Amino acid sequence: MQCDLKNLPLGLPLTVASVGTIATLWAGKNLHAGFGIAWAALTFFHGWQHHKKMKADACRLFGCTSKAEKKAAEPLQELVDSFQVDAYVPGRVRLRSSLLAANPQWQQPLEEYIKSFAGVKDACINILTGSLLITYDGAKLKPKIAALEQQLAEQAAKRI
Repeated sequence: MQCDLKNLPLGLPLTVASVGTIATLWAGKNLHAGFGIAWAALTFFHGWQHHKKMKADACRLFGCTSKAEKKAAEPLQELVDSFQVDAYVPGRVRLRSSLLAANPQWQQPLEEYIKSFAGVKDACINILTGSLLITYDGAKLKPKIAALEQQLAEQAAKRI
């Protein structure tokens, strides 16, 4: 039988070491030091067993992102940066990106994500042309996207 140190249960030994350390405060220096060293060693080993979970918890507390999250965000940011305004009228905008044509697997998740916003009526991606057509209710979105709508109008005017 092979001893797997990563799965060794340490709850009982940690409890015995902590109780022993506290109980031997008045019993003698050597006994107290021995229990204290055992407690410290078991605590360190327990931390090593759960280092991945502790790292994830620390990242959740302090807002750091993992390498996997950064890699997942890079293509999305690249896609957003690649969009060009092809056509715009209030309530309707067509964006174009060569990345949409190159990545057909993004069609369904991206359409569903855009449709999830309140006020968006429809989002349709044409994989062959790499275009994204978004129709929306301008009255519902007006307060939220007034600045964005102005930028879209300016970009569309530049293309004409």
